[in-house]
Amino acid sequence: MSKVAIRLEVADDAPLPQALPERQVRGTEGSGEKKSSAEQANDAGSRSAINAIGQREMKHLSVETYTPNSVPATPTGAEALDETSKVPFFSGNPAGETTRGFLHFYMNEECEKTEGAPSTLICILAIPATLSCRDLLKFIAPASATIESVRVIRDSTPNQYMALISFKDKMAASSFYSDVNSRPYNSFEDYKCNLTFVSHVEAVRSSSGASQPVVGLTELPSCPVCLERLDDSVNTVLTILCNHSFHSSCLEKWSDTTCPVCRYCQSPEPAADNKCFQCDVREDLWICLICGHVGCGRYVEAHAYGHYEATQHTFSMQLGNQRVWNYSGDNYVHRLIQNKSDGKLVEVEGSMQQELADEKIDSLTLEYTHMLTSQLDSQRLYFEEKMARMEKEALDQVTALEDRSRKYKEEMERLDCQLQDTMKAKRKLEKKLDQVTARLSKAEAEIRDEKEMNKCLRDNQAILREKADRDQAEREKKHRDEVQELAEQVRDLTFYVETQQKLAQASDEQKQELQDGQIVVETPPDESASKASTASGHSKGRKSKKRK
Repeated sequence: MSKVAIRLEVADDAPLPQALPERQVRGTEGSGEKKSSAEQANDAGSRSAINAIGQREMKHLSVETYTPNSVPATPTGAEALDETSKVPFFSGNPAGETTRGFLHFYMNEECEKTEGAPSTLICILAIPATLSCRDLLKFIAPASATIESVRVIRDSTPNQYMALISFKDKMAASSFYSDVNSRPYNSFEDYKCNLTFVSHVEAVRSSSGASQPVVGLTELPSCPVCLERLDDSVNTVLTILCNHSFHSSCLEKWSDTTCPVCRYCQSPEPAADNKCFQCDVREDLWICLICGHVGCGRYVEAHAYGHYEATQHTFSMQLGNQRVWNYSGDNYVHRLIQNKSDGKLVEVEGSMQQELADEKIDSLTLEYTHMLTSQLDSQRLYFEEKMARMEKEALDQVTALEDRSRKYKEEMERLDCQLQDTMKAKRKLEKKLDQVTARLSKAEAEIRDEKEMNKCLRDNQAILREKADRDQAEREKKHRDEVQELAEQVRDLTFYVETQQKLAQASDEQKQELQDGQIVVETPPDESASKASTASGHSKGRKSKKRK
């Protein structure tokens, strides 16, 4: 397992991220110890080097911190039954900070000898930008119960970012490393999760020696292709002949044999391996200047001369000294010129060759001067015409722009007038709207009042109707009782009149018998006592009348 140290070199005028601890480099500003002149000279040299390094362009860096809102403790015994519904989760906006600087990665060489997890801090390298922070939190969700915080760091590297995950203990970090390292983020992309342990993370000001080397640590270089750190524990690192290092997966995509940085050829140039086409002899070889046939000379097997006899290709060049032989003339023709005095072909050698070269140089100089002068004249005419054309086009464009600007100004004035009219109409409409709204509110209030009044009237009507029905029933009942009573009285009167008539017609004996007799009226069992009393009263009245 590899372990790295991360240093954030922060610009002097940029804020330090609160999520990362600040650290002062030993021997920098702020120490109260007195230094010797040699140490001061060394410090001056280091400051000049720092200033030279400071000419680099600082890049923007952002740090986003995600903290779990709820991480329940591990239940034991019977409490486990009640804790099954509690799940740790991340929610809310992250705490984001932005600064400017550089990221330095240092390899800790001592971590190779340690066993188990060397740290509780793990860094996920080269997370693709297509994987959002929400997807990343879902990816690490199985281990969220043991995670204290997640910090997302973004630098100037395009299309990717990194994440620092802090665990509660080393056992949880080791388990997460063994489960997640080299595992793909999802099933439809080729990106894999690359993890490395981090010993510590610090933020150092650039003026405090943040770019100085750290004792015991080696800064990891970047791959020139993917711009990621060259960590051999994460990816295979390949160093080529020109001493440039790359990821093996990045160099596989480079189809050329040269270095992607310096274009140094990594494969040696093929050496010439010529031989006779017939006898494979490698000495005294001649190549045909017509078809490229290679054959041995006449002092070996004479295959080159045999090729001439078969194809009548006249010229052949000896490999090695570049001398050309003419089979038809049976002589060398590689440096033959025609002599001006006698017209014969002679070989160029010595002073004649030098004179010919000087004459040729003079003629070339004259020709070049004439050509350069003519080309300069033509270029001058061309550029003058081009400048005149550009001036005319620029003048036309200026005129067109002025016309367009005037039209735009008129259009803007017209639109301003329309805008003012529209604003006036708007104010009028708003005033009318307020009036209509007020009348509408008043009408709604009146409607509500009328509805309430109508409801009350209907309630009163219902009450009055019930009361009228009840009074009507009472009146009808009373009327029935009165009618019944009057009917009884009429019956009694009729009975009385009939009785008087009969008494008037009766004899004296009958009258005396009636006066001495008694009348008993039997009441039916279903009649009320009131009727019986009424009947007895009537009978008594009749008796008294009869007695009278």
